[in-house]
Amino acid sequence: MRRREGDQLRGERGGYRNVLKSVAAPASIVVGVLLWVLFSLMHRSPYAGSWDEVDFVLALDRFDLLAMQPHFPGYPYFVMGAMAVRRFVHDPVLAYDTLNIGLLALSVIPLWLLARRVLSPLWSVLAVLLVLTAPYLWLQAVRPMSEAAGIAMMWWFLWSWWRAMERRTWGRSAAAMFSFSLMMGIRLSFVAFGVGLLWLLALHAVDWHRQGKRVLPRLGLYVLLAASFELLWVAGLALSEGGLSGFIQLALAFTEGHFSDWGGGVASAAHVSFAARVLRFAGDNVLWTGMFVRSTALLAAAAALLFAAVLSAGAARPPRVGARTRAPLAPRAAAWLCRPALPGALAALASAYGAWALLAQNIDKPRHITPLIGVMWLLLAMCCAAAPTAAASQPERGARIRRAVQAAAALCAACVIALQAAAGSALVERQAVETPAVYQLDQGLRQLAASHTDRRFVVYTWEEMRVLQYLHCPVTNRRIETYSYFLADVQADQGAEILLTDHVLQGFEAQVGPLRDKVEPLAVYRSDPLFEPVYNAITLYKWIG
Repeated sequence: MRRREGDQLRGERGGYRNVLKSVAAPASIVVGVLLWVLFSLMHRSPYAGSWDEVDFVLALDRFDLLAMQPHFPGYPYFVMGAMAVRRFVHDPVLAYDTLNIGLLALSVIPLWLLARRVLSPLWSVLAVLLVLTAPYLWLQAVRPMSEAAGIAMMWWFLWSWWRAMERRTWGRSAAAMFSFSLMMGIRLSFVAFGVGLLWLLALHAVDWHRQGKRVLPRLGLYVLLAASFELLWVAGLALSEGGLSGFIQLALAFTEGHFSDWGGGVASAAHVSFAARVLRFAGDNVLWTGMFVRSTALLAAAAALLFAAVLSAGAARPPRVGARTRAPLAPRAAAWLCRPALPGALAALASAYGAWALLAQNIDKPRHITPLIGVMWLLLAMCCAAAPTAAASQPERGARIRRAVQAAAALCAACVIALQAAAGSALVERQAVETPAVYQLDQGLRQLAASHTDRRFVVYTWEEMRVLQYLHCPVTNRRIETYSYFLADVQADQGAEILLTDHVLQGFEAQVGPLRDKVEPLAVYRSDPLFEPVYNAITLYKWIG
């Protein structure tokens, strides 16, 4: 009788602990997200310091793709969201910042649900906080760019896609297609994640074939449904440009320029060897800048977490009993593709996007790798939590080792979260008050014009021109990329004092050789490369011919 009462008491205590875990974990996430949102709202960046950011800001006053307000493909859902937010936040830059913060906060929901597919409540909390406090992603959340909003929708897509992979019904597949179309309407460069929809389509085809159903009509319906969701925003853009013909011409012109001229991909950056590009992409953009924001402390903590993940994965591997013959690779790969595990599926989609970002995106702008950051932290958390709970039949020593590895991994994850929160909050706070180099250039030109009212200045710039025009700089600025045209323009305007930036000078020197003897440096403007990876240092020169 007493033994039965003791068992009942222990069962009740275990039930209370389970209820506490199920409540405490989501509650801690809610508290963490609220603190993150409050801090982010208090430290939104008020600057539109790049060409693309100015494009988005101007789009809130007049949406016009031909005027690059914004640039192609228009990002209609992102702009529409900012227009809605601007009813309450009148500053257009802060409206985009607020939208990004809100969408990223809401994306914790699918991220949590995705993590709970394979992780315990504790590790799900750690995984969510690892993603949310990632400093480089946090920096993007408080800027008027679409990366953060696109990543927020990426988590909704990944969750809905995995639900469809788990149970392949038309309803779940349609939800995945719809969330993908929303992501495309926010950030088209995330198109590589569409590999997931192709994967889902292939599994549907296998299912229909096994069930004896007609495959081709269902394949056509699947493609038609996916295309109709994309047409929701593509058709709207085509109408805004006066028709499908004009929209297609604009799309072709933009695509050709992106992949052959100024896009920064493999084709338009042929001066960089492929090996150097891979090293810079993986070593600098993804790891040193993207994951660790150039912090050695964060790098060391992440290395410890990775070591704990390796130990956990080793502890999770069952011991070998005798010699086993393994099935051929092709059947095993086919079986995995039909029933993939979540970590492997996420790694496959992340690899597809990584290859796309390496080959087709601008290597000079690390923000293109931001979708990989959250997925990599989630996968690392899954590896750390891989060691199974020790069974009663296992030796006590082995069970203790597994529990120690789990505790060490959780402690390492908590250290990484603390370091990320400290580094990220400091960077976000500084980004909100540090004047971008191009804004400093505008201030310097204003002071120069005010102190020499008897002179007329003309400044030649490249991408800085868009920001200077947005700020209504009183000094005339021109963008000329060919040295011979520049000389002709200078000759035609002999009454002006000619100024130019170092980016223009470097472009001319690439065409005709050294020109340093023809210029005189006037000022240098600097900002943090983490905030402005390309135009973080601008030197203003006077042309002395």
